[in-house]
Parts: sequence; C-alpha cells; structure tokens
Amino acid sequence: MYPCFLLFGRKIELLFGKIFIDAGGYGDLCGQTGAKMTDLNDYSVCNSMGIANVDLDRYYSFLVERDAVGDIAFGSYDGYNNQIVRLGARSQKMPEEFTSELRQMRLGVDLSMTTTVHKNYFMFVKCNYKLPNSPLNRDEVTQAEITIRSNMHRGLELFRKYIPGFEKAFIARTAPSLVIRRGRCIECDYDLTNDEIINGTHFVDDVFVYSFHDISRFKVKDGGTYGFPYRASCVKGIDNLYAIGMMITSEFNAHMSTRNTVSCMAQGQSFGTAAALCAAKNIGIRALPYSDLKVQLLKDGVYFEK
Repeated sequence: MYPCFLLFGRKIELLFGKIFIDAGGYGDLCGQTGAKMTDLNDYSVCNSMGIANVDLDRYYSFLVERDAVGDIAFGSYDGYNNQIVRLGARSQKMPEEFTSELRQMRLGVDLSMTTTVHKNYFMFVKCNYKLPNSPLNRDEVTQAEITIRSNMHRGLELFRKYIPGFEKAFIARTAPSLVIRRGRCIECDYDLTNDEIINGTHFVDDVFVYSFHDISRFKVKDGGTYGFPYRASCVKGIDNLYAIGMMITSEFNAHMSTRNTVSCMAQGQSFGTAAALCAAKNIGIRALPYSDLKVQLLKDGVYFEK
C-alpha cells in the first residue's frame, strides 16, 4: 500500500491505495510524485457566459447579410423543430467598430461557436484570457478570474451597442470559475501525435477508440477512428500511477482531441478499470496483461471499432 497526502483547508488526510489515477487538470498528484512534466501554458484560460433576451432571428439575418455566418447547426428545443442550436460568426465580417473595440480592450470574446438550447438565449459564449506565465500560478489565476468577469460585462455592452438582436440582452449565467485546458503536461510511456490521430492509427494496446478533432482544421482519415494506447497514460518511471485527461499528449494539435470531454470520459472508464484490475491482482501498472484488460473493457461495452 502506498500513502497519498491530501490537504483539505487546514486538515491533512492520509489515504492508502495500491494504484492511483491523477485526473485533475493541474496534475497535483503527479507533481507530488516527482513525475517528469512540463508547464507549457499553451492555451488561454476561459469562462463562459449565457446571454438571454437575444432576438436570434434578427442576429441570424444580420450575419447572413454580412456573409458572416460561421458554424451552424439545427435541432429541437422548447417544443419547436428546426431551431438554430449552434451559430458561429466570422469575426472578420463583423462591424469594424465592434471588432476594433474588442481589440482595444483586449477582450477574448470568442464568436466562432455559440450554442443555444432555449428560445432567444445563447447558452455558451466563451471569454478567453491568456495568462502571462502559468495556470499553476495562484495569483495569475486569481487576476484572470477578475479580468474575465469584467470582460464579460464590457463585451455584453459592445454586443448591445453594435449587434442587432442584442439591444436588450443581459447576462443570465456564468460558469462558477474559470477553466483551463492544460496545467502540467505529464510525461508518460508513449506520447500520441497529431499525425497518428488524423491518419487513424491503431495500436496493439488500444483501450478505446475515438474520432473527434478540431473539425475546422483536422479530421480523422476517412471518418474513422484512432486508437488510444494504454502506454499513453502510464506515468513514466512510476509503477502505480496513471495520468489521464488534459494532462497528457504534449503536442498541441493532438492534445485538442485527447483533452476533449468524451475522450476524457473514455479514459476514465478504461483506466479506472485498469487500476481496479491491478489492485485486485496486486501488480504494478506495467505488469497488467493487456488481454485481461481488453476482455473486461469489451464486457463493459467499450467501443473498439476502427
């Protein structure tokens, strides 16, 4: 059994376990083990806001007139079919006064993808902020939290001033706190590359398959899948620790796929299963027979189709 120290407020708790999984975006557990890692700070941090009382029909017509429609998807909500559920705008086609003031105030309001699930309500509008040094810096993250929330209000005023359909809009929700896309990047036994992803590469030790990528720039070959190898989450040099989620895959373009929500869900199931098998067999993570793991994953319905 190995100890794990956790700090809760002023209280330190000592937990014992055989196998550990670090699924926290900041990689604090890996950081305490001496695992090899880098702090890349290659993403902006962000928060999202929901904007209510938007005349969506007017806004859509405005984008059409300016040839500014970006991503668009239709679906059903509030008892109505064929409703816009995703609507992005091409910022270069928006009013110059609007984009100029955004630039002057350094507002990271992302217009490329907004989603809606109710009438005249934009559920998801991203507000980004680039940290000077690191998402691991407490003071920088605190300042970013303050700056982003201020930018939300300033951004809303620009929408109301320049964009038809937003004249009476207001902020209806925000996320509880800012989010990061990567903290520490943990070195594992294998580092999946973007070429392997877009070419639909599969491995002898796949623990699931996946397909989503940054659709506007990258796609998996022939609309197929790529494999996620077991080795890609085995923390290098440590025999009882997995790293999963946004902490792995060092290459930025590859990371845009592996950090995606559904990929993280699949990693959680696969490596939770692996950890349980290792603990039951009283073995380290590299001693686990892959055949045993795959049998269990298939039994549990994990998807492996190429």
